[in-house]
Amino acid sequence: MKMKEKWNFIIYLVWFSYLILSAVLMFGQGFLLSRKTLSDVSECVPLEKFGCDGHENSSIKLPCSDDDKIRRILSYSGSPIVCAPKKNKVALILVDALRYDFTEYDENNASPLYYQNRLPVIRRTVDKWPNRARIFRFMADPPTTTLQRIKALVTGSLPTFVDMSSNFAAMEIQEDNVIDQIVNQGNKAVLLGDDTWARLMPSRWHRSHALYSFHTWDLDTVDNEVDSKIYDELKKTDWDLLVAHYLGVDHAGHRYGPNHPEMARKLKETNARIEKFIEALPQDVILYVIGDHGMTETDSQEWKSTDGDHGGESKAERTAALFAYYGLGFAGDESDRAIGREVQQTDLAPTVSAALGRPPPAPSLGNLLLPVLPNMPVTHTLLHLSNNLKQVTQYLVRYGEESQQISSDKLAQLINATRAQIDLAAEVYTQAELRVYISDVRNLMDKVRGAFREVWVEFDSLAMLRALLLLLLAVFFNWIVTEGIPVEHIPNVFSSTFVPSGLIAMAVCISFCFTLDYFEMIDNLGHAIILSTGLVSGAMTCLLVITHWDGITQRWSEGRSQFYERFARTALFASAAILVSNSYIIEEGATLSYLALTVLGLLAWNVRTMKSLLLWAGFGFVMVLTRSYRGCREEQGDCWTSGEGVSTGNASRAALVLALGSVAAVIAIARRHVGWRGYGVVIAGIFACSHWAVGWGSLGSPSRSRMLARGAWLVIVAMFALLWKKDGKGPTMPLVVGGLLLYLANTLVLGAAFAPTAGLALLSGFIALNVVPLLKTEGSTKFSLTTRCSSSMACLWALLASYHFYGTGHHATLGHVRWAAVFHAGDPNYTPLGTPISVALMFVYLFGMPLMFGATVPLLALWGRNGAASLGPRTQLLAVFSLCLKFALCFAVRVFACALSATIHCRHLMIWGVFTPKLLFEVGSCTAALLGALIGATLTAWHVPSQVRSS
Repeated sequence: MKMKEKWNFIIYLVWFSYLILSAVLMFGQGFLLSRKTLSDVSECVPLEKFGCDGHENSSIKLPCSDDDKIRRILSYSGSPIVCAPKKNKVALILVDALRYDFTEYDENNASPLYYQNRLPVIRRTVDKWPNRARIFRFMADPPTTTLQRIKALVTGSLPTFVDMSSNFAAMEIQEDNVIDQIVNQGNKAVLLGDDTWARLMPSRWHRSHALYSFHTWDLDTVDNEVDSKIYDELKKTDWDLLVAHYLGVDHAGHRYGPNHPEMARKLKETNARIEKFIEALPQDVILYVIGDHGMTETDSQEWKSTDGDHGGESKAERTAALFAYYGLGFAGDESDRAIGREVQQTDLAPTVSAALGRPPPAPSLGNLLLPVLPNMPVTHTLLHLSNNLKQVTQYLVRYGEESQQISSDKLAQLINATRAQIDLAAEVYTQAELRVYISDVRNLMDKVRGAFREVWVEFDSLAMLRALLLLLLAVFFNWIVTEGIPVEHIPNVFSSTFVPSGLIAMAVCISFCFTLDYFEMIDNLGHAIILSTGLVSGAMTCLLVITHWDGITQRWSEGRSQFYERFARTALFASAAILVSNSYIIEEGATLSYLALTVLGLLAWNVRTMKSLLLWAGFGFVMVLTRSYRGCREEQGDCWTSGEGVSTGNASRAALVLALGSVAAVIAIARRHVGWRGYGVVIAGIFACSHWAVGWGSLGSPSRSRMLARGAWLVIVAMFALLWKKDGKGPTMPLVVGGLLLYLANTLVLGAAFAPTAGLALLSGFIALNVVPLLKTEGSTKFSLTTRCSSSMACLWALLASYHFYGTGHHATLGHVRWAAVFHAGDPNYTPLGTPISVALMFVYLFGMPLMFGATVPLLALWGRNGAASLGPRTQLLAVFSLCLKFALCFAVRVFACALSATIHCRHLMIWGVFTPKLLFEVGSCTAALLGALIGATLTAWHVPSQVRSS
């Protein structure tokens, strides 16, 4: 085999991967556009600059009261936003993940759960001083990750779905916000706790004591540090806003879940803090104690860990708490201070701004929470409401100028409604009229907010349709290449100039696009490159099909394929077709398990030997074992409410024993059968087991555990490098070791609680791998390239790779993502390559199964005594290339189905809760599968000799 021909196979796989991923990128850019960000800044004019006629810088110098001035200003429709005549200091205490039900107190509950009745100070204060204290449900908008919550809290705007991607890499807020409003006016803000605030708003703080926030195993360091500073800060008078962000409750939820003694401890500490805050609070300071989000429910299965995650849109994740206290008394009547009333988190920004005497931030869509503002005269209340309406009107006008997301008619209707409501303020005099006016303003603000919620994501239909076309072209023509061109003709294709010509054509397209961009003849360079290279690649593949059409028609006319092969294709397409239904997406784990089991059953039935049937029975038993790890999501009703949500990975004693036993069994077998490379697998496995054992339980040593995890990763990386050392024995053993290394990588990021699932996935693949060599063609026991490299093998492997995403405890929802997996070996952000390491670890955690199965695809052709490994180099590489391309096509089909489903359902009620997360996770799985297939094919090509040795 010539070196050129060998590597042309790999280049073609890279080419195909580029076509799929670039088309997906274009689709994502059309589908996941975030909202338009405006650079406007709200400004207000001090009341002192107005005359008694209500005009700014008036020449009339008659004496009048502030109330008279405000009345005149309200009667003047063109007046600017006016700075509030009175202002207070604000202490904003953010208790991360303070779910509302944590604050409830039921004295009749004799056996409370660990998170119940732990904050009695809140209910006691509200009952004792109803005019001074308030407790509300504080409703967050998804996604409920901390970074997006902080953005919404300080800007008053709604977060977008795609903002979540920046949760680990907070970038400076470019919009107007409460903190900037304070600093720009010359006032001062102090920060204590979570450093996300400092990263979002750097150089704004008069004093900052920020600590890193992602050490989710550390429940106390940040909280203790805040405690050591906050009481001294409360005594100082040089600040206007004090922000203190506690993390212990959130970290307890991530590590242990809400129903755990550690959560009870953290909530009791929070109770003591709030009590102490109230005692130490100066009279002129308003205290707001808030949660930025909630957390998911608790798992009742004792052997599994508890759940306490957030990020999605379940009610438990969205329902936080807002407790307010002011020693001089709040405004509002009985209905306004109703315990547990729902208020929106977007309302906090304009409310805090009003308390500080500043205008609402420019992008705010929030309403004023008057029940948590100081008691004030009617005219002052009207001024605050008028300021809020004027700011919203300005935002509507500016947004309409910059974006066409909202129709001009609807926008004009909203603008006219807000202006009319502003004019009505001058006609309000009594408390009864004020209550009606407040209700009307609240309803209007809900309409404005609802209008933006409906159309906040702008779909680029043209980009989406182009991307779908490119995906369809790539999948269709490559399917014909793999299923139509006779196997014996494929080497001729790759020994010709087809691949080099394709690369030259791609380079010409890219150069042409850059030239057009230089002369400003195209709007989007990236889209132009993707579209042109995709179309040219489709044309070249079409030309290849036309050139070999005679051979294709002859192959298709020779006869029908085996029933099991047709069924496997049907199963693969069925697994893709069901993605248009939200109900089937929710239950996809069970569907994939059934399809994989059925496909392997038909393969075993085709063999019809006792060995094949026993292997199939063993495979079914393994799949049953994985069921107990699948968990479920909130939409699954009884499954969720009974406490079977997916857990976070904090292992019980039984789970630890299972993890240690599963890894020990794998490394024991590996050491015996994989030669000298087995030593590396054994060492990495020992490090992994020691990492879990040393860090387990409350008496464990987290620092030593993290060091052992680093040792395991170093061995894995070193062994992966050694896989490329040639020993002249062929590619089979390096592929096996590569699969074992990826297995160990999966166990490390999954944690001890879910490490056995990686072993079950490995075992299911091993069983399937041993059924494949038993397949026969026309009674022959010899190697058959057509049989061993048929699409049924690739479909089975793809179904297994897709299923074990669910089998390892994942679900296609944001709330099930366990971010702590990034930090099991320490904090990557303290290393020079912190962000890439974090991304890589999270990628392996989420998509390690498609990566592992992709890297071992070549074994489908090489495994067994009658495999391609016993034949010549060209046959080996041809078999591996055919299977890798078919495997990649399986995932490309599923991605196309997800993209088409998202396009069809772009205005569906469940688009952001079900279809969009599924699209993102499927793209990640496809990327991992393509990467794994490339690794496996490259490793095979590297170890296959270029020339056949003479015997």
